[in-house]
Amino acid sequence: MKYNNKQRHLTPIALALTFALAGCNSSDSEPEEEVVLPSTAKIEYTSFGVPHITASDFKALGYGQAYAHAQENMCTLAEQIVEVRGERAVTFGAGNGNSNLITDFGTQALNIYSDAENSIEGMTEEQFDLLTGYADGFNQAVIDKAGSQNYPSPCRGVDWVPEITVTDLQAYHLKLALFASGGALSAQIATASPTTSEKALGQTFNEIAAQNEGLGSNGWALGRDKTESGSGMLLSNPHFPWSGNLRFVENHLKIPGEMNVTGVSFVGVPGVLIGFNEHVAWTHTVSQSKRLTTYRLTLDPADPTRYLYDGEYKQMTSQDYSVSVQNEDGSHSEVKKTLYSSHYGPMIGWYPDGSAVTYRDANLNNGNMVSQWFAMGRATSIEEFEAAFSTYQGIPWVNTMATDNKGNAFYIDGSRAPNLNAFALTLLKDFVNNDPVGKALWQGGRGQLVLDGSMSLFEWIDTGTTPIPGVVPFERAPKVMRSDYVFNANSSHWLTHGTEPLEGYSLVYGPEQTIRSPRTRMNATMLEEHSPQGISGADGKFNIDELKGVATSERAQVSELLKDQLVERCTGVTNIILESQEVVDISAACTTLANWDGLYRNDSQGAHVFREFLKVFDVGGEQALSDSLFSKGFNVKRPIATPYQLMKHEGSSNSDPILQALAGTVQHLASVNIPLSAPLGSIQYHMKNDEKLAIPGGGTIDGVFNINTGSSAKVAAYGYPVFHGASWLMALEFTESGPQAEAFLTYGQSHDPESEHFVDQTRLFSKGEWRPVVFTEAQIEADLVDTIELTLD
Repeated sequence: MKYNNKQRHLTPIALALTFALAGCNSSDSEPEEEVVLPSTAKIEYTSFGVPHITASDFKALGYGQAYAHAQENMCTLAEQIVEVRGERAVTFGAGNGNSNLITDFGTQALNIYSDAENSIEGMTEEQFDLLTGYADGFNQAVIDKAGSQNYPSPCRGVDWVPEITVTDLQAYHLKLALFASGGALSAQIATASPTTSEKALGQTFNEIAAQNEGLGSNGWALGRDKTESGSGMLLSNPHFPWSGNLRFVENHLKIPGEMNVTGVSFVGVPGVLIGFNEHVAWTHTVSQSKRLTTYRLTLDPADPTRYLYDGEYKQMTSQDYSVSVQNEDGSHSEVKKTLYSSHYGPMIGWYPDGSAVTYRDANLNNGNMVSQWFAMGRATSIEEFEAAFSTYQGIPWVNTMATDNKGNAFYIDGSRAPNLNAFALTLLKDFVNNDPVGKALWQGGRGQLVLDGSMSLFEWIDTGTTPIPGVVPFERAPKVMRSDYVFNANSSHWLTHGTEPLEGYSLVYGPEQTIRSPRTRMNATMLEEHSPQGISGADGKFNIDELKGVATSERAQVSELLKDQLVERCTGVTNIILESQEVVDISAACTTLANWDGLYRNDSQGAHVFREFLKVFDVGGEQALSDSLFSKGFNVKRPIATPYQLMKHEGSSNSDPILQALAGTVQHLASVNIPLSAPLGSIQYHMKNDEKLAIPGGGTIDGVFNINTGSSAKVAAYGYPVFHGASWLMALEFTESGPQAEAFLTYGQSHDPESEHFVDQTRLFSKGEWRPVVFTEAQIEADLVDTIELTLD
């Protein structure tokens, strides 16, 4: 089908040209006026609902991308625009527990919308054109639905889908930049009051950590020395929520002679966030860098809105906010609140120990994201790709791994991070490594840095060379170019390579020479192993099928280390007496573990028994598993191999903590009626409408590469419903004929349950059936499903 949506809005230039042409005579002696051609965008859809957008300019590109995004996913962006306007409560009511009201106050306190308004004038022409085109394309798509009764089902019939503007989009981008920093604090900011909170400080930080718990990723960039072909290869495996606005959508963007890039984006964000062009391919993982620093304030005993700073008390500033709320009867009321800020930034809370906490955010008013991703997408070499980081420093909270058609492998933690002085960093390192409170808040690097707000020593240092004052300059960010490989699995930069760590960087990027997570160790194991039984074979070099196998093999570090030792320990033991004096027979569980393949495939029997056993030793943070599980502790000289070996026990079986944990696991599984021999896929699943789809993979404590999990709590009778994990899973190789890639968008291209593209790729992912990423014109033509042609003014 060819669909032509022709919009003709004459600009002043075009209008002047029209009059000029009308006044011309046909004399050959007069020069011909140049005709201003309309901007156009063509959307060609291939299998799985993937749009390939070819545009004449950047405004048309934004228009076409938005028009495609809105067809089935307009509700997702519409709700986000309502939120960044601070209008959730007036649109949807106060919400459960006043959640919408709290969100609106938090949004106002972060100044997201006013910062967006103030940033428009400073935009480049390209960025303004992109956002203008995107807003126009989205609005036209809504108009073309011809009424709310034809909207996608998540918002069908509603009256709140807004006409969006450039400011709306910019505000949404500023909100996304804050997602893994100040955005995670919005509820605390909105409810902070000089009245002492009943929460302890640690509880507040645990709540913040929990909000980002579902974010993760694995990313590999392989160079010429690590591939069979001698070309660059990439493995992309971001772990994101399977619902909401952080779901990716796939799109291919092309302006002839200007750019040709494909990959995934968020609805509402022009460009490609993770993907490839003819020359470069890249992926991201969530960084351990601290995009914000929190400050503990010493308060004036006589006034909780005054705090000590370099020997004198400073007065906090206050601002009054008002939020309109839709009541149950349809009427509106106004709720007012006064919120406070220190000179560092918004207040988070006041605590029973007489202190208060505030923070400063490196991603506040980060308007460079879109421009940087477009620069990355247009790079014709790895050097140009790296230059995008130097120019913009706009990537907010992720690491980047990239490869190119020359076989280079590049890593950078390009996230914005606070620039602290050397002495302050020395004091902080001692605090997080040796002080019990500091260690608890730091969580091995996955927690927060808490600074003394009473001393100017802990202020950020401005070099005068960064997009905003006080962040680490590009040249001091952790980065490396190699010819073999780089990787990241959400641990800090230190173990970007298994045998040549990156060292000497600021603590704000995360710890060095410390224990790595089980998943990081699994990544490094697969990259470093040279064995006929290994994932890359005896040569240790990857081909594309072996690279795909990294994700679908469902190997797990902890089972490879401990499963056989656990079986040896429990073999021959029948009854264990728990502390409750209940007698539990562990023999069947031991047999199940002995027969288990050690993997987390859908047909693996025993994976859940081992997982529930490990949960007894779950300590969270980067370490993940308790020291009491291992007899050989972490060794900085052997970070991939350690810790290892099951903790030994010299006493009776009944006094063995390991067998006690296994018996408790058997007891719990019986209490929720889950059989010991249940295949993992029968209890780990994702619901798509009424269809229950088995999902392979595991969680943090399993040390499995392919993260797909729900709650970290003990399993309940309903099993393991998956609601976050692998999202855009892509394996790519640069070949003589160009980049070749295969992928899954695990939850599908559409956010509308009525669409065929809501479930199609989840079915593929459940079965481990990869599909090609269509990129060349010949591939598009061979797989063409539909075409839409759009004309702007």
